Amino acid sequence: MGRLRNFSMTAERSAALEQAESFTLRGEGLVVTVTNFGARLLSVVLEGTQLLHGPHRLAEVAQDTCYCGSICGRVANRIASGSFELEGQAYVLAKNDGANHLHGGTRGFDSRLWTPSARSADSLDLMLSSCDGEEGYPGNVSVHARYSVHRCSLRLEMEAHTDAPTLLNLTNHAYWNLAGKGTIDRHTLRVAAPSYTPMRSNIPTGDIEPVDGTPYDLRVPVTLGERFLSMGVGYDDNFVLLGESGVLREVAELSCGDRRLLLSTDAPGLQVYTGDFLPVPRSGLALEAQSFPDSPHHANFPSIILRPGSAYRRTIVWEFS
Repeated sequence: MGRLRNFSMTAERSAALEQAESFTLRGEGLVVTVTNFGARLLSVVLEGTQLLHGPHRLAEVAQDTCYCGSICGRVANRIASGSFELEGQAYVLAKNDGANHLHGGTRGFDSRLWTPSARSADSLDLMLSSCDGEEGYPGNVSVHARYSVHRCSLRLEMEAHTDAPTLLNLTNHAYWNLAGKGTIDRHTLRVAAPSYTPMRSNIPTGDIEPVDGTPYDLRVPVTLGERFLSMGVGYDDNFVLLGESGVLREVAELSCGDRRLLLSTDAPGLQVYTGDFLPVPRSGLALEAQSFPDSPHHANFPSIILRPGSAYRRTIVWEFS
């Protein structure tokens, strides 16, 4: 279940951090700080309470090994054996999770310096170019991400294009702790998912199974600490979301005390990771709206192939109260 990447402070990562900037977006009671290093969220403060777990200053990002708040790509989550075939051609990817490829490789989008292209008091546009062959992927890919704040909601819209067939599956890897400190044990979680993809050694088996009668049934809110006790382990699992992929709909609700987060997305899946391998275990919860893990090896999973002339689009909305 580990989420610590094979990490080293490379010269490229260090140089990108030295050039990075941070930007503040404001709504009504909501203040969000974003950096162009990894297009990551640094801070989400609602009426004085920090809701985002992870480094909140650029100086602290240098040692982050858990993708805190970043956009992960080209392909979020795992690709088994760090390889895939596309149109009869075999590709070998960087392996940064044992024998597997995780969150885009050793220098994924989370470690790149994105270019700010437009900004206002409540929005920020970031651009990134990924070259053919980067981390083993084919095609030159251009990515546009926009963070925007409206009242007490934060919205992330991503769009990408390629000049050759490639794979793409983007997500944001924010960790949430609505209490502002401590663990997520007192949080309650609901996920609108009637089925999930069983895993073996962190890789999907290829099956899609109903959640009925299993610890993966989160359709009614559960208290996470109580669920951990009954399971003996936390979650790092992909849930198959209710509703039509490509259509924005509410899919998850996280609450703690009088604070609530509603997550909406047009993604087909939601990876729920309870942060068991954070420096302080379970101090944050990642809700990663994305396509399914290891999709290239399972024909029954939604395709993550992006072709020239088509646009990749993904939207994630976090609404706080």
